[in-house]
Amino acid sequence: MLAALGVRLRTYRNERGWTLHELGRRTGYSAQHLGAVERAAVVPSESMIAACDAALLTNGQLIVMLAAVIREQAHIRSHNLRTRRAASADQPAPHTGPANPGGESGVDWERLADAGRRSSRISEAVVDDLEQITDRQRHLYHELSSTEMLTHVQAHLALLTTLLRNHQEGRLRRRLGSAAGEAAGFAAWLWFDLGDPVSSGHSYAHATDAVGEAGDQGLSCYINGYQGLVAAQLGHPDRALTHLSEAIDTIPRSLSPTTRSWLTILRADALARTARPAAARKAIHQAREWLTQPRPDGADPWMYEFDEGSLAAHAGNCHLTLNQPRDAIADFREALDRLPSSCDRRKARIQIGMAHAHLACGDAQEALRLGGAALDTFARRGSAAGLGAARALRDAFAQAGVHAAARALDDQAHAIHHDR
Repeated sequence: MLAALGVRLRTYRNERGWTLHELGRRTGYSAQHLGAVERAAVVPSESMIAACDAALLTNGQLIVMLAAVIREQAHIRSHNLRTRRAASADQPAPHTGPANPGGESGVDWERLADAGRRSSRISEAVVDDLEQITDRQRHLYHELSSTEMLTHVQAHLALLTTLLRNHQEGRLRRRLGSAAGEAAGFAAWLWFDLGDPVSSGHSYAHATDAVGEAGDQGLSCYINGYQGLVAAQLGHPDRALTHLSEAIDTIPRSLSPTTRSWLTILRADALARTARPAAARKAIHQAREWLTQPRPDGADPWMYEFDEGSLAAHAGNCHLTLNQPRDAIADFREALDRLPSSCDRRKARIQIGMAHAHLACGDAQEALRLGGAALDTFARRGSAAGLGAARALRDAFAQAGVHAAARALDDQAHAIHHDR
């Protein structure tokens, strides 16, 4: 297994087109040590494999292989120890081959653990538990930082990917594919929040592949929706509109009104950002209509808690882009009033939008108050994407000639950095 791990590491590195020195630069380990691991000359540490897994975007595959290596090395150490003890006592080394005339059974008990390398039997109950893990991780996003969440989400994704690879066609495989697609999409959002759009894009590609295995068109639309949301926030409105239009054009009849409303308001925002004001206003109205539709089957199982407050936050962003700051302030105020107290990152996003709207209305003092509160939240949560939004607000102050407010945010950022 040690040799197999080395081969897999080299394969992943070559697929990225990286030299050992490049992988070393990205992980903090020397090229010599990495080369020794690839040649199976040394056993890598868990921290090194975790660093390689993150750098190469292998979604926990290297970590999974390391577990088998650890078991193998434990067996080797145990066998060597017994051999040395037997030699020191002038006794023959313990026999690990076939049964011998002395009455030994011939069973190599130490290697029975290798049975654990075979794929586990998967039942409905196991898949239920795996889906629950995905759901609980999504809820923990409101309690933990993206950095704290990412390792565990990646490990869960690696387990789902391994099970998906080892099991045949059937209903359980489709459910595993859906769970893997949802987990990969969540990992992609965490990478985006941490300021790594490249890793985010790779994870969204992984999500798309997994959802394809599942044949879940509704979840595919959901993943496309998030790709559109990320593209818009990264400043690529045309790309966002492409993702969202594709999602809406391929909506299955079974998709809930809640998810339809969410996709429609995201498309409204993309339309506003691409200078299509009439179409954007129409889409805002359509999104509100969808949210009033009856939902006999409830929300889609992977859809986050999207309600009137969530819709109002997105509508505020649309009205802000359409140069209607007073309408935006009303929307943002409704969003804050309806927001659960645990959703502090979402609150900070709304505060940033509201700050821009107040600045457009000439109220720089209120804009600064809101921006400062959001900056504190984003710094505490380690959200690189959020801090980028706070910095954009600071630049907006400077462009509007409100230099005192821009300096105040600079001073606040400096103080936060110094305290941490």
